[in-house]
Amino acid sequence: MSSEEIRLAQKWYDQESLAPSQIAQRLGRDKSVITRLLVKQVPRKKQGRRQLLTEPQVDQLLRRLHQMIVSADAKYHVTVQMLRKATKTKASERIILEALHRRGVYFRKLREKPLLTAEDIRARFAFAKRYKDKSASWWNCNVHAFLDGKHFKTYLTSAARKMAAQHRTFGAYRAPGRGLSGGYVKPKKGLAASTGSKSCLVMGAIGKGRVLLWHVVPSGRWTGQAAHAVLEDNDPTGFQSNKGKMAKCESGISTFAIPKRSPDLNPMDFCIWSEINRRLRRQEAKWSAAKRETRPQYLARLRRTARKLPESLITSAIGDMKRRCQRLFEAKGHFFEEGGA
Repeated sequence: MSSEEIRLAQKWYDQESLAPSQIAQRLGRDKSVITRLLVKQVPRKKQGRRQLLTEPQVDQLLRRLHQMIVSADAKYHVTVQMLRKATKTKASERIILEALHRRGVYFRKLREKPLLTAEDIRARFAFAKRYKDKSASWWNCNVHAFLDGKHFKTYLTSAARKMAAQHRTFGAYRAPGRGLSGGYVKPKKGLAASTGSKSCLVMGAIGKGRVLLWHVVPSGRWTGQAAHAVLEDNDPTGFQSNKGKMAKCESGISTFAIPKRSPDLNPMDFCIWSEINRRLRRQEAKWSAAKRETRPQYLARLRRTARKLPESLITSAIGDMKRRCQRLFEAKGHFFEEGGA
């Protein structure tokens, strides 16, 4: 019965005292249908598509989900079934999952970050409070160099270059059952794999819109003997080693140390190294499979690529320290989203 038929039936029954048989005759319905509706008052089953969760209900689900994930502390994963039980939601797991997807919440791999201690968080928060009001131009003018060390693998052959490119590929759209087909699988990044040549350790520094330092450490180990930095991290085997401190003292270098375990506060870490790698892979994508480099040729190309980074990119990376300090302050020293909105 339509809502209008139900309204008329109830009106005639309550106000005009018509019998169910008379109402059934007027509406062209079976008498038993009217009797069940008006006399026995049997509740009607809901018809049509299943009812969706309201927006406030979804808000509550998201709040509870966040609380449960924080409480789990990565020791186990929180399922939709656990969320439904915790919130006593009557909607099915499928409905809950669809609601989460509409809000952009999907089951994703946990992100990996350095483990922050309580002391690290306090130090990061203090750093943010001190520097959050500094402008982008202040960072570009007052910090003369941003220094860091990076181990680069040397990819000299076609097979090694293919492996490097595969590591940078995030994923692919695929149909069920195709996850193990060719093109849908890449080598695991954490597994040891030889490139045919030992990696190199580069000490690099940026400032004033250009690369100021690019030095390949011959021994492949940073011992603090070549300290040229202003902003540096707290590497105890390098910048904070006795040799490193002595070299800075003899050269009259004042340091601008960032808190421990804070790669998100060094432009070399959050921008420059990854940009150099992207440019190397783009260059290699155009090469033939037969092309091979020697190790000196690879290191020379690595240096040229770094030296050719545009001034606008370097200036923008350094200036991003303003936004990052503000984000860090809002996060009270904890991790923050480094990208855009």
